[in-house]
Amino acid sequence: MTNFFDKLNYIKKIDNGKILEIIYQNYLIELKLVDINDDTVNLLYSLRKQFRNMFATDFVMTKSKTKQWIKKDILENKERVLFMIYVDGEKIGCIGNGGYDIQKNSSRLDNMMKDPTYEIRGIMTIIEKVYLKWMFDCFQLSKITGYLFSDNEKMMMIHKKCGWILLDKVPLKKTYKDNGSRWKINDSNQKNSERFFNIIELTKKDLMGNFNDIEYKEYV
Repeated sequence: MTNFFDKLNYIKKIDNGKILEIIYQNYLIELKLVDINDDTVNLLYSLRKQFRNMFATDFVMTKSKTKQWIKKDILENKERVLFMIYVDGEKIGCIGNGGYDIQKNSSRLDNMMKDPTYEIRGIMTIIEKVYLKWMFDCFQLSKITGYLFSDNEKMMMIHKKCGWILLDKVPLKKTYKDNGSRWKINDSNQKNSERFFNIIELTKKDLMGNFNDIEYKEYV
């Protein structure tokens, strides 16, 4: 078993699930393993509904489905992990990663969201930078990959501040099935494409940030 799967399995067994602590503008930011408590389910359900247009899939959402997703697709999935973001003890969002490409020694940044009513300027940029460094350090990765809709300009600006490189823009077409929809790659004709994915990549040497000036602590 690789370092990635060993570490992920270990993290999911930590008692309090805390992996990171950051001090930013006198706020205490903590990243802890996702749980299935009602406040977590309610927040993730709300965020998924608010940002539904920024996901590759769309479907009828319920809180029970959200709870089942946390259990089956995250906690019981050996390839994925999700952490809740706490600011001074209050849950305000999440960030995670998933999948492991053994040939590229890479994993994918995933599910980075924040309650839009919670406004602290620059907070998600600092969280992403420290989380990305933690991913490189913890899993000893060579690369981190990601994708997002090209019209998600606000998130792309945050990614650029962290050093991500845009590799390609992939044309997409919306398909419908089983009371839901999915954006799929449209190989036939870019002119007929409704949206595009930005394919992005990051190496440790390209990660931006003077970490000597950032007050943080890694617990794993």
